[in-house]
Amino acid sequence: MIDGIDSSGRGGEAAAAPAQSATVLPGGALTEVQQAEIRALAEKADQLVEASLSENTRIAYGKAWRAWTDWCLGFGLDPSGQDPSAAADARWLVMHLTALSEKRSLSTILLRRAAVVAIRKRLKRPLALDDGEFEAFLKGLRRTKGARPVRKAALLEPNLRAASLVLTPDAHPGLADAELEAGGGEGRRALRDMALLLIGFAGGFRRSELAAFDLRDVSFTTEGLVLFVGRSKADQERHGAEIGIEAVPGSALCAVTALRRWLEVRGDMAGALFCRLDRGGNLIAGADGRLLPIDPATIARLVKRTVTRTGVGAAEFSAHSLRAGMMTAADLLGVPLEKAMEHGRWKSYSSARIYRRHESLWTGNFTGRLLAEK
Repeated sequence: MIDGIDSSGRGGEAAAAPAQSATVLPGGALTEVQQAEIRALAEKADQLVEASLSENTRIAYGKAWRAWTDWCLGFGLDPSGQDPSAAADARWLVMHLTALSEKRSLSTILLRRAAVVAIRKRLKRPLALDDGEFEAFLKGLRRTKGARPVRKAALLEPNLRAASLVLTPDAHPGLADAELEAGGGEGRRALRDMALLLIGFAGGFRRSELAAFDLRDVSFTTEGLVLFVGRSKADQERHGAEIGIEAVPGSALCAVTALRRWLEVRGDMAGALFCRLDRGGNLIAGADGRLLPIDPATIARLVKRTVTRTGVGAAEFSAHSLRAGMMTAADLLGVPLEKAMEHGRWKSYSSARIYRRHESLWTGNFTGRLLAEK
């Protein structure tokens, strides 16, 4: 099954398409051969995206193109524009986005539009979009759907302390301390997960960065540890960056100590720092003998699962909560925004500021003094 296309040939979003009977279709019907070629193109859509874009963006664009392909084929249209007699033009793209607007967010609609426009351009069949008309379309969407972004809650120190309690031997009734230290299956998973959470929070790392860390990216110093970020969303040219995390001896939330404990049971096998584990908690290596990296999606599930076990609702949390937690905690401590931006590798002030969650709204807040009795 192609992502977004089920066994019947209809996409998961096909139900959002306007009724076919309400639209006059092009005269030239697509042959089965043409449809097969179009679907083959959809399967490798991410290869048509500019190499300068991040891997996550290419994946998202590929998914968007497959949804567009399935929607167009439902009307007998060629989404790529290769067949002049059945080419889907800009008007059809607006109709597609309008259909999506019933169930999708504004940010998703903008991404879908960017994906289709970019891939059509690469295919040398650009869409002649009327920017004025499209802006009017977006303005209407903003009025009806709102432009407020959905932001996940920040994972802060109390959450991490609660997590440290559920990721310990006490959280596994049949597991002794010695077995945990020896690297038993459940113990190994607990050590990996705690190290991942604390490193993710202390470094303000994205889930893709955490998954990409290799064992050789870690070096310990007298102050703590240094992690080398080889590539990130804001560093597509791979200049890399070194991020220092200080040790906090004696603290249950020391990220350096947590990582050392994980490495004791992980061993020195080459490969991913935070590697995959099977159901029994055993390390998983590839054919080349290198440990395989944890899936970024697993990190998101880990955050939600751990938060749930601490008794907090998981709906508001995701892997991004670690990054938001670092920025919010730094703001609460009075860390200058520029320093926090450097540590978290933000390029713009506007992007960095949105990571400061409500907890930090009260730092330096003066509104109480405005209404205080004089």
